[in-house]
Amino acid sequence: MELFKKNLELLRVSQPSLAVRVEREPKQNVVRVLLAKDGNPIPQIGSVSLHSNYYPLKEATDGLSDYVLNDNERPVIYGLGFGYHVLEILKRCQNSKVMVIEPMMSVFQAFLESVDLEPFIPNTKFCISTPPPKIVSSNQIDNWKKYEHQPSKRLSSNYFLRLDKAIETSIYLNVNRLKILVINPYYGGSLPTAKYCKQALNDIGHDVESVECDKFAEGFFSIKKTTRNKVNEEALSNQFSHFMGQLIAAKAADYQPDLIFALAQAPMTPETIKNLKLLNVPIAFWFVEDFRTLSYWKEIASCYDYFFTIQRGDFFTELSSLGKNNFYYLPQGCYPGVHKEINLSQNDIDQYKADLSFMGSGYYNRVQSFPRLLNYDFKIWGTEWSLGSHIGSRVQNNNKRIDSNEIVKIYNAGKINLNLHSSTFHSSVNPVGDFVNPRTFEIAACGGFQLVDERSELAELMELGSEVATFNTIDDLCKKIDHYLKNEEEAKLITARGKERVLKEHTIQHRMHEMLTHVFMDNLNSLKERMSSHHRDPVSFYIDNVGDSSSLGKYLEQYRGLTDFSIKTMVDHIAKGKGKLNNEELLVLMTDQIVKSKVAL
Repeated sequence: MELFKKNLELLRVSQPSLAVRVEREPKQNVVRVLLAKDGNPIPQIGSVSLHSNYYPLKEATDGLSDYVLNDNERPVIYGLGFGYHVLEILKRCQNSKVMVIEPMMSVFQAFLESVDLEPFIPNTKFCISTPPPKIVSSNQIDNWKKYEHQPSKRLSSNYFLRLDKAIETSIYLNVNRLKILVINPYYGGSLPTAKYCKQALNDIGHDVESVECDKFAEGFFSIKKTTRNKVNEEALSNQFSHFMGQLIAAKAADYQPDLIFALAQAPMTPETIKNLKLLNVPIAFWFVEDFRTLSYWKEIASCYDYFFTIQRGDFFTELSSLGKNNFYYLPQGCYPGVHKEINLSQNDIDQYKADLSFMGSGYYNRVQSFPRLLNYDFKIWGTEWSLGSHIGSRVQNNNKRIDSNEIVKIYNAGKINLNLHSSTFHSSVNPVGDFVNPRTFEIAACGGFQLVDERSELAELMELGSEVATFNTIDDLCKKIDHYLKNEEEAKLITARGKERVLKEHTIQHRMHEMLTHVFMDNLNSLKERMSSHHRDPVSFYIDNVGDSSSLGKYLEQYRGLTDFSIKTMVDHIAKGKGKLNNEELLVLMTDQIVKSKVAL
């Protein structure tokens, strides 16, 4: 146990989010530790030993005799065991960061109990029990030099097969344009997310259209004003839902998408989803809501082919208990095209600057807590506040909705952005709060400093105290406000690290690529067949768009008729040529570099 504690402290420094997971996950006594003939510990699961029972170090050296790392290649190891092969690769690649992918947390826990972690630090990144789509969406994969630890691969064969399929799918998605139909909600917090999803999907190279249900919001709300009779109101609502379902189906039939992607609160009834399935394309749903507050997920989760959530734990347990197994954890993110640092005019500074800022609605816990903060220079923006109350006097926008541009100004201008997640029944901080709201990532991307209430999922997304500052009670919040107002340089360091982490791992672009990889990795062949049969020759498509008489159109003509066409096809062709590069060839090479940089985001 002393070795485990020492290793855990080392892990807290090198990979704090992973250290949190190790502590949280209960120990599973499935790994038996034996001593090899040379005295080194070896893990055994059932009858499978993950290293030689005699000389594991020699086995590692011999097994890597043909492993050669070229320039710019990154060593990626399938399977950890007790890391003898990892140490051998570290010796050979002293200037390279090594990534170790191990699907079993129990193996990693046994490793920390039995092997000194220090020789692995700081050049090893452990990727433990991580869904394959998440791995490929948050890592550059085109420069991987893979080494497969065969005992680990045999033990977790299905996982590594899925990882390879996720890699293949990710590469395919990077060079092929899918047609994606996004279904917007009428209104609410998920509406901006739906719009960011459309923009992000466009950014990563796909053709996207939306069913803008928000344009029908006035009709939806007017039903309640039309009649006070509950029976009539319900009948009208059902008719309106039926109309919206037909509108969505008509748009989908006309657009012929490869994927239909709906956001929480989108008007998608089971009947609508059933009709859309006649198109024979995947239908996915992102439930960006608290499952404890809104329970309509119980009726629709199994209707969708893929059901994405922002919560795990209890939510997954409930979904499983209802016989639903189509769920996948996909947290919120920011959209850097909107959420960014900006230069504020003097008028903006005068309007939005405050020691303490808050942007959000007047939920119960905020109404109960915020009176404690009225002794600060405290400004509030949002809706549903009681303007006649003491708190209401701090509301700057008279309860009117504000757009994303103004929100970004608020995040940029405030010294401290307060981020208290909403609750309808706690008086302050929700002690079992789990999901992380989009505001957490958006403030960070704007280069704003924030104080956010502690959430069980947050520590796996950002490093607490280093990349984001947290509080657990209102008393603690007040102490932290005083501290950071006096220590602005410390706040700036946290802000800079938080922004770097969020832009590297937590953008909507990351989330959309992960979503697409998860959706299509199990039916990639079907997607390829659909793309081949329903879409035109891709080269002809591009020539038609740029014009066959243009210089680019004339250049592309040499590739017409190729069904397996990509940027790589052109790059490989250019590499075989001789002489000076022409403008079109330079454009292709530049585009190739841009695509690679997007994958590395």
